[in-house]
Amino acid sequence: MKTKKRASIPRLLTAAALGAGLALGAAGVVAAGMFEGQTLTVGTYGGSWKDRICDYICPKIEAEGGKVEFVTGNPRNLLSKLVAARGQDEPPFDVVEITDATWPVVLAADFVEKMDPANVPNIADLDPNMYDEYKAANWMTQEGFVVNLEKLKELGIERPTGFMDLFHPGLKGKITIPDIAVNTVLTSIAGFAAEKGGDEHNIDPGLELIRDLGVFAFWTSGTQITQMMKSEDVYVAIAHAGWGVRLHDAGVPVGMVHPQVKDKVGLASRGYAGLVKGTKNKAAAEFYINELISEGMQEVLHTKNGIVPTNGKVQAKYADKAKLDSSGVPFLMLAPEQIANLYYMDMSAFDMKDWTRKWNRVVASQ
Repeated sequence: MKTKKRASIPRLLTAAALGAGLALGAAGVVAAGMFEGQTLTVGTYGGSWKDRICDYICPKIEAEGGKVEFVTGNPRNLLSKLVAARGQDEPPFDVVEITDATWPVVLAADFVEKMDPANVPNIADLDPNMYDEYKAANWMTQEGFVVNLEKLKELGIERPTGFMDLFHPGLKGKITIPDIAVNTVLTSIAGFAAEKGGDEHNIDPGLELIRDLGVFAFWTSGTQITQMMKSEDVYVAIAHAGWGVRLHDAGVPVGMVHPQVKDKVGLASRGYAGLVKGTKNKAAAEFYINELISEGMQEVLHTKNGIVPTNGKVQAKYADKAKLDSSGVPFLMLAPEQIANLYYMDMSAFDMKDWTRKWNRVVASQ
């Protein structure tokens, strides 16, 4: 009696693999994404800022098998989390929002690492002063005065052009300024100081002017600006132009003033995204930063959140399409020559503790 010859194990495995391959071929092969199983954690602002970014970028990372989680707060809050996590195995996030004010500390403390330019090709659309090997600017704001045009007209007050115009008697008690905890206040202090021969390197004259201005309230959130302007508790809010756009769209009759500061017009603040040192998701983090400065994302943040786009292609697209107030004056200055002529603070010697100490002594104690 003849016995059947048993197939070898290799032959069985080969047949099984072929069968599986045919089955997958019929159903369609699903390849693993390049971020399969990764969770990218991003330290950024909350609210509509985070939501709009996630709406645009999260699906792209999810399509590659990854997911995105957010830790929200302003850059100072995020910096404090980096400090608290020093020495731990993993950083609290993979990507972090940075401002001009927090950058000196972030760099000195070695909290960020260099990006691979090949993985962030959209930096080619940024002006060279908008990025370096550690960070890429993903937003710029133009700081100044959001003013109630109807109230100014009722009071017979000319549209302000500089910080000293805010001392008009009709505006006393009708102005809100950011608190020292808000990034916008830094340019405000420098702007006031410049009226008395100072600047960001000599802020004492500016603090004295703020003390004497007769401020209604020092705001700490954009929600407070909206409430005070809608209730007409204030007629002027020192804030960035994006808040002017949002108030205008909400039906408040506001316009934007870009004040003269020394030989410049308007004040600039910049925000950056950086790669946190020690991240285990570097490729996903670089992908995220690249998308953050892309044309599509920058257009969304410009049109919906009122930032000045850092992407040059988007700047060019909207240079002559800025939203206008009821008097026909644009809220944002988007022409390249206007952006170049903004007042950019020199933050090389910035010391937040010193500024806060002086603010508390001169302004908050009054």
